[in-house]
Amino acid sequence: MANERENLSPVEDAKAKVPTIQATSVRAKKKRHNKSDLGDNFVAPDGGWGWFVSIASGANTLVTFATAQQFGIIFRGHLDDMGITSSQLTTIINTQLAVSAVSGIFNGPLFRRFSYRQVALMGSFLTFTGLFGCVFANTFLFYLFAYSVFYGLGRGFVVSASALAINTYFKKKRRAAASYQFCVAALGPIVLPYVATYLVNSVGVRYTALCFAALSLNTLPFSLVYQPVRWHVRRQHQDEESLQNNKEKPVDETGKVLPHNENQDQNSKLEKKSILTKIVTFFDLDLLKDPSYLNLSLGLTLINFAEINFAILTPFILSDFGFENNQISLAMSLLGLCDLIVRFLVPFITANIKLGNKVFFAIGLLGMCIGRTVLSFPTTFHAMVAIFLWLGLSKGFRTVFWSLILPGYVPLKRLPAAVGLQRLMSGVFSMACGPIVGLIRDKSSYSMVLHFFNVLCVLALFMWLLEAMIRKYRRYTSSPETGNCKQ
Repeated sequence: MANERENLSPVEDAKAKVPTIQATSVRAKKKRHNKSDLGDNFVAPDGGWGWFVSIASGANTLVTFATAQQFGIIFRGHLDDMGITSSQLTTIINTQLAVSAVSGIFNGPLFRRFSYRQVALMGSFLTFTGLFGCVFANTFLFYLFAYSVFYGLGRGFVVSASALAINTYFKKKRRAAASYQFCVAALGPIVLPYVATYLVNSVGVRYTALCFAALSLNTLPFSLVYQPVRWHVRRQHQDEESLQNNKEKPVDETGKVLPHNENQDQNSKLEKKSILTKIVTFFDLDLLKDPSYLNLSLGLTLINFAEINFAILTPFILSDFGFENNQISLAMSLLGLCDLIVRFLVPFITANIKLGNKVFFAIGLLGMCIGRTVLSFPTTFHAMVAIFLWLGLSKGFRTVFWSLILPGYVPLKRLPAAVGLQRLMSGVFSMACGPIVGLIRDKSSYSMVLHFFNVLCVLALFMWLLEAMIRKYRRYTSSPETGNCKQ
């Protein structure tokens, strides 16, 4: 055999080596498809099946948030009987918020590997498991484990999947889609306070928790509506053929296809990335290098903490102010009703008003701050009802445009990671500052807690305003007209 190999010509010898190289190439690990990257030529359907996705997303939000929104009505008396302190209560609430938010760190890798429908179904099972565990909870740690960890993690997955589904199906009509989505979700705060109050008085806390756990199972059929968007878009045949022809071919920085070099493939496999680089790529942490994204995320983190804590603590705040359960239920239902009306009217109100999503969001947020400021002073029942009507109007604007802030800045393929990192910031902040809310309540009153929430919201808006002023100043100083004037 050695003599035969020596007698081969150089060309024949090279041909004899080809099968070995090809076999090595075949054994190369196949790269997984990134399910969140639909390509640069992807065009959102902006309608069609997307409207069903919008409604299903709203229903998922309604069902998933039901227990969190009625937590005070369902468990307030039971937790008092157990001797749970204000600090422990806020720890349970904010740990749930933190776990839900911290789950966002997995958004990037999770949505690259799985579809938003698969992630939503996974979250549905975790949500039910956590709420079912609350039926048997009788200690602080049990509530912390069942409600805060399992329910928080499941809620985080369902919310992330629903948001990505909406932003994938819609581009030009995102404002309308978000409005209809939150219209459906707003039905919960209108009806569920009465349902929760009736069930607690009729069957007790445990069976009420069981009913809400059963209600959470509705997220399973709603999540199945999140069909892959590729089923509902028309592909361009020319793009498909071009992609098929250039498949598995290397591309240079200008986008030109380079000639295939098998030796180059073998050498590239030998290159090893550092562990730190792999972590940054896996979680898309390079987004944190963008100052504008970082400022947006920090602002949303402060606002998210204040608004969600206010929503959950509302029954405790009103009870501390001396209002009865039926009065609290009425106030929360009226807030939800006004919220629902505004969410439905937002597309019509803002259609001819040329303002950005961030401006409308700021208007709603400032309205919430004004309402909380007035609520912090001693008031009568009728005045409290008027305040909650105002809060409902403001909340409608705030909620609809809340979901449009990051999608308006980050490209779709990086949106899961961008939202996930922002939610991670929210989770860390909730864990750090959650007990502070309880300490403020223990040392003073809920009025000071309301002022604390307002300070966080105003600080976030100030950060955004400061960035806008800096950007405007830089554009002004760098413009040719300004340069000529200085000369």
